[in-house]
Amino acid sequence: MKALLYIRLLSKGETIAYSNPVLDQVKQQLPDVAVLDLDSRSDQLVLHYARQLLKEASQTIVCIDSTTPDAGFGSIFSLLEPMLESEKKQLILFRNSHHRLQRMVQARQELQLKMMQDDVELLQVVGQFYS
Repeated sequence: MKALLYIRLLSKGETIAYSNPVLDQVKQQLPDVAVLDLDSRSDQLVLHYARQLLKEASQTIVCIDSTTPDAGFGSIFSLLEPMLESEKKQLILFRNSHHRLQRMVQARQELQLKMMQDDVELLQVVGQFYS
């Protein structure tokens, strides 16, 4: 199974966006990829599904979109351990920088890390990873 987890780290006062055009494009271009969109305020049920995807997928992309470089982890903190310790083929993408999380990922040599500038680049990298 192929999976893409799109995690938004929200800053205080930021509203939750319930649609994401880039994920709609991923679903259209790669229908065999299981896509889960979550944020730092997601409830336990959504986090359960995210942990299951991390566990069951053979190829995983985790895209972390942070609106500020120091946004809190919130509810997704429980995903960090399974995400960082996975032994499967995994790519961590950052949309915007998040200093603390980037240092955590960079400390793990086995993880692939890329910084994304825009949706076009993100779609390109996702397509290449799963091909």
